Amino acid sequence: MNNRKLKGNKKVKKTEADLAVFKLLINNKGQFITEKSLYPQSKINLHFKKENAGIISALLRESETNFDMLTELYESILKKLV
Repeated sequence: MNNRKLKGNKKVKKTEADLAVFKLLINNKGQFITEKSLYPQSKINLHFKKENAGIISALLRESETNFDMLTELYESILKKLV
């Protein structure tokens, strides 16, 4: 009998994390969609080293502001074109 352990219970240390993601999408109806995703501020201290937490937090704040401005820019461009 073979006693192999399942890989599902093994923790894998991740080497990368998506901190801020912005997408400009188009659906099958021709509608444009913007999508943003930001790493939760409340989880920064839990998942990252203390010396990186401050800069990560600042980058996320700036990303959110700039993502919002980018969304507004796309909306104004679309209004001009339609």
